[in-house]
Amino acid sequence: MKFDLHMHSKYSRDGDFTPKQLIEFIHQKGIQCVALTDHNEVRGIDEMIHYAKQYDIQVIPAIEFDTLFDGRETHLIGYGIDYNKQHYKDLSRFINTIMDDVTELRIKKFEETYQIEIDRNQIYPFIKDGDNPFFIICEYLFSKHPDIEDFKPYIPGGSRSNPAIPNFFWDLCKKGKPNYVEVLYPDFKETIDRIHADNGLAILAHPHDTYYLQDELLHQAIAYGIDGIEAYSNYHTPAQNEYFEQFCRDNGILIGMGSDFHGSLKPSIELGEYGYQKDQKQEIFNAFISKLNK
Repeated sequence: MKFDLHMHSKYSRDGDFTPKQLIEFIHQKGIQCVALTDHNEVRGIDEMIHYAKQYDIQVIPAIEFDTLFDGRETHLIGYGIDYNKQHYKDLSRFINTIMDDVTELRIKKFEETYQIEIDRNQIYPFIKDGDNPFFIICEYLFSKHPDIEDFKPYIPGGSRSNPAIPNFFWDLCKKGKPNYVEVLYPDFKETIDRIHADNGLAILAHPHDTYYLQDELLHQAIAYGIDGIEAYSNYHTPAQNEYFEQFCRDNGILIGMGSDFHGSLKPSIELGEYGYQKDQKQEIFNAFISKLNK
């Protein structure tokens, strides 16, 4: 069974392709089971399921939630939820409002950190409905100020340029970093409770270096109710993959795997690829499906 439990369509603020196009790519790669995990958004799920039927591809309805876990921006995937509930349909509008409201705060933070003046007329007019303003701001910064040392690794050819903007966020904009701006996303535990109330599974997405070797934080996440961790991700080093897999096994929680495919934003990421090189993939998938179906 070839599967990929993490991908994004154009209904995410940072995805390129329609659900129909994704299904064509998935079919070409011989993937048999997928989860559409758009950011705080469910509009693409019915479309994905519709086009998957012609190829007998299983689509698991899912959402990737932006949450706050003890002040840390943390992504959480809810699998198998009843996505027709009104609160999921309202979620995208709520998150878009939060992200739009923080745009000016981010601009001011960059101006303060780098002692530069940012021309709002070259940012705001280019933010279309549904866009992520952070990407527009970063594209402006990297093009207008390529000589700033902090930006050089993210400019094409730089050591952190693929994917540039996500790497820039993790390296310099998350909590504890010089460009951090607090965004009041929904609470991590409350989101887990919502997922469970709607008969879904809650999986901590691409924990990356934020949760690497952070056993205490991960045990807290288990206490809050997570069902598993996306142990294998294109963002992880091999050591991180091993650490998260072993943590899942030691604590009896599900091992997740997903590419986090978007398209041009993350050009090196391919559907169905997430760094897993062992022989237990079917066992891991079966455990996930078994718990999902309970």
